[in-house]
Amino acid sequence: MTFQDLPKGWHSRPLTDTDLAPDVVDLVVRESDRATGCISLLLCDDTHRMVQPVTITDLDRDGPGDRRQLFDLVVGELAERLGGVVIAIGRPRGSVPDDEARAWHEAAIASCRDHAVPLLRTYLATAHGVVEMPRWDELDVAG
Repeated sequence: MTFQDLPKGWHSRPLTDTDLAPDVVDLVVRESDRATGCISLLLCDDTHRMVQPVTITDLDRDGPGDRRQLFDLVVGELAERLGGVVIAIGRPRGSVPDDEARAWHEAAIASCRDHAVPLLRTYLATAHGVVEMPRWDELDVAG
């Protein structure tokens, strides 16, 4: 995926557009970051357009608190300026979320909920493609 592959005017369209968002995720989450594992946060304005992508590759996988801390640091600090966020969980292969991907997703849901930042979508990005994970309102996350 390259910027030339995206439709004209893509930057002025919201990432709630389910035809556009996976392509933007595919562009933002580099192959090398997928290979080693990453979390990408596509920070959006109040019209849900991406204003800045942030990718974190040095992931601490010690437990749920550490996952949550990553989202709290970024989302919590920027909550007043964010209109929403799209999360991408990068890993080497597969197209079905595993326990680790679900744990990252649940941490993102909890952090966004607690900081009152809309979690627009969450995607799994691998060498096999980009697939949307279940929406937050489809999950039963204890809170």
